[in-house]
Amino acid sequence: MALDLQKISGLPIFFDEKIMELRFQGDFPFIKKSERTLKELQPYLKIPKNVGNRASNTSIYYVWRYVHLKKDDEKIKAYNLRYDITLIPPGKIDGEFVKTAGHFHKNKTGTNLPYPEIYEILLGRAYFLIQSPGKNTKNIKAVRLIEAGPGEKVLVPPDFSGHTTINVFSEPLIMANWISDKAVYDYESYKNNHGASYYFLDNGSLIDIVKNPNYDSVPEIKKIRAKKDPLPLYSLVNNLDKLRFLNYPEEFKKELNF
Repeated sequence: MALDLQKISGLPIFFDEKIMELRFQGDFPFIKKSERTLKELQPYLKIPKNVGNRASNTSIYYVWRYVHLKKDDEKIKAYNLRYDITLIPPGKIDGEFVKTAGHFHKNKTGTNLPYPEIYEILLGRAYFLIQSPGKNTKNIKAVRLIEAGPGEKVLVPPDFSGHTTINVFSEPLIMANWISDKAVYDYESYKNNHGASYYFLDNGSLIDIVKNPNYDSVPEIKKIRAKKDPLPLYSLVNNLDKLRFLNYPEEFKKELNF
């Protein structure tokens, strides 16, 4: 039986855990689905070794982009926004907990500020590891760790444009996000460094969080709390001016500062 995510997401979406699939039962226009396979994720891992052909095609996580109802299509496009959903099943790869590949947001044209992003947990729990580059992407100025559960929101601000999400728990993780449709990503820095500045490793009943030695400098992690909000993130489609900061971060420097 599929799990109803309508109340928490604000959309007629159902999750079939047996086959790790989302079902969209409303009037949705085109949704772009992509899968990140083990082969694609290898360069971002602590142990980026080659695996057999069959294993390399294994899907590690899934992303649905441009998720919205048809009635909201025109106004979302007019605001240059995008609502996405990501599913990360539980698991480990050579002792490392499954994660997204990770990337930096590139600077907005005409400014020195990357585009921000805002997330919401729909199911499960997530660790968001966000990092602020120093003089370059091999020197990290600050690192924040945010644990978030259902209904909690997480902001990826311009100063912490590098981010990855890790599922260290035994249940599937489903998260949604709003972001500018103009945002451009830098995956190469994470690929060249074999992931984020820290790895999350399974140590039996414990989680080992260890520094990634491929970076030149990495500060200690500072933990911060996610924000709880009963309203689904998608409900902001009715007042998209509240998401103006996603396209114009330069107007909200004070509010977006960590």
